[in-house]
Amino acid sequence: MLICASLILLSCASAPEQPKQPEGTGIVIDGIRIQNSLRYTVTDVMILVPATGGFAGCGNILPRTACSNTFLDVQYRKNPVLISWKEHGEPQQTDEFIVEARSDLRPNVSTWVEVTIFAPGQAGARLIQE
Repeated sequence: MLICASLILLSCASAPEQPKQPEGTGIVIDGIRIQNSLRYTVTDVMILVPATGGFAGCGNILPRTACSNTFLDVQYRKNPVLISWKEHGEPQQTDEFIVEARSDLRPNVSTWVEVTIFAPGQAGARLIQE
């Protein structure tokens, strides 16, 4: 009897509450392009979504070149991101920010995150469609 009561109580226990995710935007991200606009190589470039733990990046990006990666489709939910990288071995990082979806982005069209390191210690990101 005690075992049955314990099993009933355990079956009534709730799962831990998951953090609430922002509403979907209808935009699906399926790749990332990281542009190095500097005159020297940058390394360990990452874009991280702290709310989900999602990340993407490239190891080394030569001066004035880019790196691209595709991945499984991810629903864009306007979660804050941060970008980190190294210049001459020194760690750099942005504050968390939200990549705003432009009003002209179309749902169900291939969308990429384009990260640009555009000046020493400075980077940004935008959503692009081709």
